[in-house]
Amino acid sequence: MSNQETEKSFSRRNFLKMSGVATGTLVTGTYLGSLLKDDTSTEMQQTEVQDQEAEQPADAPGQENFDQAFKYFQHKDEFQTIEAAAERIFPEDDNGPGATALGVAWFIDHELAGGYGANAREYMKGPFKQGTDFQGPQYALIRRDLFAEGIRVMNAEAQSRHDSAFFDLEGDQMDEILTEMQNNELEMLGIKSNDFFEELRLVTLSGAYADPLYGGNKGMKAWDMKKFPGAYMSYHDEIETEGFVEKDPQPLSSHISH
Repeated sequence: MSNQETEKSFSRRNFLKMSGVATGTLVTGTYLGSLLKDDTSTEMQQTEVQDQEAEQPADAPGQENFDQAFKYFQHKDEFQTIEAAAERIFPEDDNGPGATALGVAWFIDHELAGGYGANAREYMKGPFKQGTDFQGPQYALIRRDLFAEGIRVMNAEAQSRHDSAFFDLEGDQMDEILTEMQNNELEMLGIKSNDFFEELRLVTLSGAYADPLYGGNKGMKAWDMKKFPGAYMSYHDEIETEGFVEKDPQPLSSHISH
């Protein structure tokens, strides 16, 4: 076969290969060149895409997050009160971002607007009798009303002590109110203040460490701090690897292209 015929044959073969790849790309949404390389190259490319997503600034121009809208809170000051309280519970430090930067308050807002806020998975018909310490709180209040009362009390205490909204207080002033709440030293309607504090603490930690799908753990930074890999579908390639394997965190949304 002449050089000209060989060149023509390879050109035609490459064209067919490229055409097949392009068709597959439309279906899977993967990068065109990845299917022209070996499996190792494909895996490396997927890792690079994940790294780029993780490094993408959260508030970059043109990257507006339309999910950050109130679903439960009626007023901005309600949101700011919970945001400030959550930041005192999960503060920013040398290890990484706190509740505010992680978007925990948005997680709480969205959860309160859904089944969590309505106690949808719990039996909520009377009679209501306070249980033992091992049974947990037994209240007629659903969590939406519970948080409304908690917000009211935090701001009432801030107003009476410092003539200010809770979220405008200094950190130590917020801590004073939250500590008294944790110690059940504040009066609340329909619930003990320490039970509200424990619920607030629980949902704050949940918002920090849940998958970003739910509104918190912005940029998976909380997972980074814990070296938690996230939602990998399989560890097949690492199961027989010697030593500790570090993997960049992967959110549930990364499974869409698989």
